[in-house]
Amino acid sequence: MLGDYPITGRGAAEISASVERAVGSGELEPGQPLPPMRELAQRLGVNPNTVAAAYRTLRERGVIETAGRRGSRVRAKPATTGREFIRVEVPEGVRDVSDGNPDPALLPALGPAFAAAAEQGDREPVLYGHEPVDPELARVARAELDADGVPDGPLAVTSGSLDAMERVLAAHLKPGDAVAVEDPGWGSLLDLVPALGLRTVAVGVDDQGPLPEDVRRVLAAGARALVVTDRAQNPTGAAVSAARAR
Repeated sequence: MLGDYPITGRGAAEISASVERAVGSGELEPGQPLPPMRELAQRLGVNPNTVAAAYRTLRERGVIETAGRRGSRVRAKPATTGREFIRVEVPEGVRDVSDGNPDPALLPALGPAFAAAAEQGDREPVLYGHEPVDPELARVARAELDADGVPDGPLAVTSGSLDAMERVLAAHLKPGDAVAVEDPGWGSLLDLVPALGLRTVAVGVDDQGPLPEDVRRVLAAGARALVVTDRAQNPTGAAVSAARAR
């Protein structure tokens, strides 16, 4: 069932970590079934409740899914699987934009900019205690945020939007909290939420953004956070209109 990969461990944390490592490395592939809990417990010489706890942790982290009597299997897009192991075949004549990468032919040459930055770094090294955000970057970003109506406040720089969302969710929520996400929504966010131990609840989307009635429903039901894509929503391309924003 698992090919050559042996699940190991004596405690629930060790067993779940063993499975998650294999999923992350590609040794256990998306959709691959896992042993029944009693069978794995017997093989490892542990109580079935220990394996049940390990599988529960893996489900909460978005690594596996359970379908009743059909047993447990690695999720089709597990949160810890490297993207190189999840491939989508693109038909001939169709351009795949799902990875979000720009066309390099449309990008400006960065060599001169990097050289200028390196030269400035040699003259004025950035050390601990300096401003965490470059003042000129902060000025440009603040102007963009002002144009979008974002209230004034501290500015943080992150390694992309997914990193920003992870920091916000981890800082404000606790495992088990519900996060409202767009449906259909961005696959990377749908992977991130369960990997943080959080639960996803769906909010429908049309051409103007999230549906207000869905938003009211999930917030009234206790969702602790709502993630909204204001423009170029993935995968629909929707942009939130002024009326919808209000």
